Amino acid sequence: MNMRFILMLVACLGLAGCESVKTGVRDKFHGPTYQTRAFTGDSQEVFDAARRATEQLGFKITRSGPAQGVIEGVSGLASDDRFQGSRQRTIKVRLESTIGSETSVGVLFTEIVEDDFNKGAGQGIETTLRNSPLYEAFFSDVSSRLAR
Repeated sequence: MNMRFILMLVACLGLAGCESVKTGVRDKFHGPTYQTRAFTGDSQEVFDAARRATEQLGFKITRSGPAQGVIEGVSGLASDDRFQGSRQRTIKVRLESTIGSETSVGVLFTEIVEDDFNKGAGQGIETTLRNSPLYEAFFSDVSSRLAR
């Protein structure tokens, strides 16, 4: 009886991470999935609103170009309580003109975590933030800027 319980427990724990493994593998082969929304307005207006929204969320712009339809940025570094690890978020925005007067805006947030500096610098793990409230905050800010 005890052995069967232990086997069931091991099986449940092994299957608990399957979704994260499946999405991690999918990201490796197909790349991460951007969350996308369309906004009415010319591409320059939407680009400016997206850039300001990126800065409003606390990201420092590291790359941007309206002609390329690209905005990228990084957040400040945050360390853990023991000062042995750090984390930083990134944002990548892709803009593309669509049919009519709409511009499609795709955004991707990632988090880079380095757990222990003693393991060596640059050993961080980058993870896509799939269900972060940052997406809604970003799109809401872009929308409100375009409505002005």
